[in-house]
Amino acid sequence: MLVIGTAGHIDHGKSAIVKRLTNTDPDRLPEEQARGMTIDLGFAFYETPENETIAFVDVPGHERFVKNMVSGVGGIDVVMLVIAADDGWMPQSEEHFQIVRLLKIRNGIIIINKSDLADAEWLDLLEAEIKEKVAGSFLENAPIIKVSAITGDNFEELQSYLHTLPSKIKSQRNIGKPRLYIDRTFIRPGIGGVVTGTLRGGELTVGQTINIFPANVEAKIKSLHSNNADVHTAVPGQRTAVSFTGVDKSIRERGGVILADQNIDQVFENKVLALSIEMLPHAAVPLEDRRRMLCIIGTTEVEGEVRLLNTKYINPGEQGIVFFKPDNPLYALLGEKYIGRLPTPMVTIGGGEVLDYLPYFPRKKNYDSFGYLQERTNLTLEKLILTELQKEFILPKEGMLPLADFSEKAVNNQIKNMWQKKVIQIFEGHIYFEQYFKDAITVFKQEIEKHLEENAHLNGLLIEQIEQVSTLQNSKVGIFLKYLISTGEILKTNDKYTPTGQEMVLKGAVKNTYELIMNELAIQKYTPPTIKNLIHLGKQGRNAIRFIIDTSQANKCGADFLFLTDAWNEIILFIKDSLQKNNEFKVSDLKEKFDMSRKYTIPILEETDRRKITARSGDIRIKGENFES
Repeated sequence: MLVIGTAGHIDHGKSAIVKRLTNTDPDRLPEEQARGMTIDLGFAFYETPENETIAFVDVPGHERFVKNMVSGVGGIDVVMLVIAADDGWMPQSEEHFQIVRLLKIRNGIIIINKSDLADAEWLDLLEAEIKEKVAGSFLENAPIIKVSAITGDNFEELQSYLHTLPSKIKSQRNIGKPRLYIDRTFIRPGIGGVVTGTLRGGELTVGQTINIFPANVEAKIKSLHSNNADVHTAVPGQRTAVSFTGVDKSIRERGGVILADQNIDQVFENKVLALSIEMLPHAAVPLEDRRRMLCIIGTTEVEGEVRLLNTKYINPGEQGIVFFKPDNPLYALLGEKYIGRLPTPMVTIGGGEVLDYLPYFPRKKNYDSFGYLQERTNLTLEKLILTELQKEFILPKEGMLPLADFSEKAVNNQIKNMWQKKVIQIFEGHIYFEQYFKDAITVFKQEIEKHLEENAHLNGLLIEQIEQVSTLQNSKVGIFLKYLISTGEILKTNDKYTPTGQEMVLKGAVKNTYELIMNELAIQKYTPPTIKNLIHLGKQGRNAIRFIIDTSQANKCGADFLFLTDAWNEIILFIKDSLQKNNEFKVSDLKEKFDMSRKYTIPILEETDRRKITARSGDIRIKGENFES
């Protein structure tokens, strides 16, 4: 199904043209019929001789209903720009033209209506003016057809042209991410709640579970209706009515979105949208930093605050990047088009593309890290992948860009193509762009090295410690470490990571405390002071003890004591020799040999029990499981 949207100034005959073509009055509301003015969107269908269906979306021309106009043209294939012969190019002609241009509509036709009210010379002058207005745009080579909706004059030419469109224009893309922006909602007896819209991005099927955004409520599709018939499956580009049961009326409102499960949680978690903006040449005012703006995507219109990237103003005719925080959740795919309007005065100022989702407004001191957004203007899939790697450094190859306006298959094919051309590299199922990744790897390694230099008593870092030390996202620390291990730049010993060649060298207060502790342990070789007494030396004491243990200069005995390694080995050797000779060992044996009290003998034997060198049997010790080892 091809979708054509009308555009143009109020009372230029948009609805009249649709009615003559389809025999359907798109002005369905009583108020519209009484006033002779389109207020809301109207819909009608036209069948070509080849049984192709063309859906017309008729939009209002009055300036007060521009948001309804934007809602109507958001999902169309072709725009029909209507200009009345007696009025010529008017303010809403200009505004509607700029809106469809900003929404990147690619196909169009220009209709000069009311040709019966002007002579041939005037019509030629008007045609020349229109060509000047649309020069350089997608309408530059569009046909200009002169008709009269009242008399029917020249409608044969218009119909002949319409009949050629289905074969010339590709149907809307099926990217496996269906979304239907709700433009009407009503109750139908025997069916229940119904919503309508133009389906984009993927198919909907009867029985499918969908999500109603922003309420974030799941429902099951009861029936689908398109082109005056029930259908089992609706495809992109179709005007579609969807019914479901058990859904409260309050969440079936216009502006909501019907979605499959498309990473909705990410939208709620990332409440700020990065947008490109092209200001209209004749915008009433510049866009100021921290100003309020209305963002219209599909039928969703949300007001919010704007922050500008590296500037205080974006003037009419200029382009820039804005951060937009909507007052209510706003669903869009990366690359999707939007229109920006001011709430006061109520005027259209520009539009552009959705470039990214962010968790919060960036701080100005971090604006330099958002340079990748500039690369995303006029977005292509390759550019999107590269800028995502510029931002994230390395990413899993599978499931990339779930919120992009591209299919999963297209993303995977593009990744494969870029890898084959050596644009990107792959490591353990992750992709990276060498320059961005190597720069990040260098910073990451330097952060670890610096921390170990400042804390030379540490014999490597646990992954949890690295997560605290590094500015890298925690989720990426693991894959960064794996890469550095694979290149030999990081060594992993047990569960600790150390840069290759980095030695533990004490200095300053920790070194002085270390020497003090080692001296005390040497003086009281078999009856050392408790760890508690050593820790009273403060942070330096704790760090020195950690260094002594990590470098195997002492052995920890339970929670209370440190024994110098040679003293500990001497104690263990005596216990093992005694067991080897007598097959049993008593507490008193240890006490007599080393002249120590139960304060020491009990913890020592509990430690050897824990290590399974010994095993307790009543009041004596026997050989444990690890005795031989």
